[in-house]
Amino acid sequence: MAQPSARRWIAAIGSFGVYAIPLVGPHAAWFLGESLLQGFGSNTQIAWMATNVAVAVAAQVLAGVVLYWSLGGGWVRKMAWLVVIPLTAALNVAYLSAIPAFFLIEADSASERNPWTEHCFVRGAELRPIRTSVIQASPGPRAWWAALPPDARPTLLRVPDCSLTDAVLPKAGQSPEGYLDFFTSLEFASPEGAAIIEQRDRRTSLRTWFMLVDPGAPLQPLAASSDRVQSPPVLSRRGDVVAHLETVVGSGPPVLHRVQVRKATSESTAQEVEVDLAPLGPASYALMDVDTQTREILVWRDDRPLVVGFDGHTRPVPFEPGEIRAQYSTYLRLGQGWVAWDAYREDGPYQIGWSLPGGSGRHRTTTGRSITSAAVDPTGRLIAISETTTLSIGNARDVVYVLRTDTGADVFRIYLPRYTRSQVVFFEGGLFGYSNLEGTRILKVPEAQ
Repeated sequence: MAQPSARRWIAAIGSFGVYAIPLVGPHAAWFLGESLLQGFGSNTQIAWMATNVAVAVAAQVLAGVVLYWSLGGGWVRKMAWLVVIPLTAALNVAYLSAIPAFFLIEADSASERNPWTEHCFVRGAELRPIRTSVIQASPGPRAWWAALPPDARPTLLRVPDCSLTDAVLPKAGQSPEGYLDFFTSLEFASPEGAAIIEQRDRRTSLRTWFMLVDPGAPLQPLAASSDRVQSPPVLSRRGDVVAHLETVVGSGPPVLHRVQVRKATSESTAQEVEVDLAPLGPASYALMDVDTQTREILVWRDDRPLVVGFDGHTRPVPFEPGEIRAQYSTYLRLGQGWVAWDAYREDGPYQIGWSLPGGSGRHRTTTGRSITSAAVDPTGRLIAISETTTLSIGNARDVVYVLRTDTGADVFRIYLPRYTRSQVVFFEGGLFGYSNLEGTRILKVPEAQ
């Protein structure tokens, strides 16, 4: 048994051993002391840092007390040193999960609100996050592409009959090593269900695009990849033309762009045009939509939308997102109105904003979740939002809810299992659809909402 003074010194010095306890993450490991020192330079939340220090000091005091007590007896008391095992586990849980989750994930106290009547339930079908027309128009889409288990094969869900029609796509052969010859993906779809299919050769990375008029129809080739075409074509709402963005040969640096508008099918009577974007100057462009009725294309230029007529002249586009960090994939247009949401944020809650015939407003998500999908109904009265967690820690559930655009109040809310990542769609005929892990539910939107 050590003398009391020696015990105190050994316990005091030994207690600092807690700062050598490893914190083992999925990709790296740090000592507790090292992690605390790094936090002082990178973590700006004082309360978070204070909690980290308080937990470390409490662990140090516990270690000192246990060490002092164990040195005052025989080998039975020495067994207390095994407390380092549960202490190491507890500190790993605290610093890698519990404490970050407390400060990064905001508790969602809103209650579920599900007053809408179910129109149908399509078991097994999961709405796919496929690009479609950014310009929202009445009466809303009649169809949406979904995936079916077990191989996520593409199928077209049609409303109001809630029928499914599997797509007939070419099957890739396999090399002796088991590698597929090519990969097929859906890249864009019209509200009627016509789709742009991309086929990428595994060996050469050559991309070829096809038009799929109907799930059972043969593929119609559109264009092959080239150095000038950087992204898949988009399909007009009426399905009569396809358009793709390409770089101008010989330009650059800086590189200039133009848009080629071509007939989608041999039966199309639409005019084929070339829209030169060079007068708009060099920029980062993304093609979002083409409309043969208004003879306009919609592009995303740097950080905002831009409407360009087939004559090359720009049109005014009302769009004031404020602090919302939108991208071409997080923007919708309804008449002269718009909806936009954050594509990515380093910290803080994600935001969605809108300026629509039904009203204008802003809404923030609960901290720790991002916006998976958003949709606006054809009247501009309602906005549907799907949220999922941005973190691998905590237990924040996914949520789908619908807001009134005039007041921002929610009229529908349902919680889903973590990582559901549901797509939301307002269909023709006042129907609303979302997916859960069991399938897709189609609900009837009350006219009074």
